[in-house]
Amino acid sequence: MILIQIILILAFIVFLFRFLSNPSSYQIRAWTKILAVLFVILAVITVLFPNSTNAVAHWLGISRGADLLLYFLTLVVIFFIFNSYIQEKRLQKKIVILARKIAIMEANHKKIK
Repeated sequence: MILIQIILILAFIVFLFRFLSNPSSYQIRAWTKILAVLFVILAVITVLFPNSTNAVAHWLGISRGADLLLYFLTLVVIFFIFNSYIQEKRLQKKIVILARKIAIMEANHKKIK
């Protein structure tokens, strides 16, 4: 095992530990945690057996394993951007509802005085 493999594996394990042990991680959905664990497992396998990506790429009809990783990471980035967009829209709706409730409460409070 070469030094970079050890560094990468340790980095993935630290990432997973920090992600799962974060005090606010109870707010993270279970499927996101499962995907993170699967990602770390696949990353460690890829680091330990670099030729495995070539084998999977050839099986899928892609010429190189590096291309397969690039396509996969592109999909992951698009997924996270889309997920962030949806979450931002959900939070904006909550803010609007809260602002309306506060405005109604303040209006009712002024009527009482």
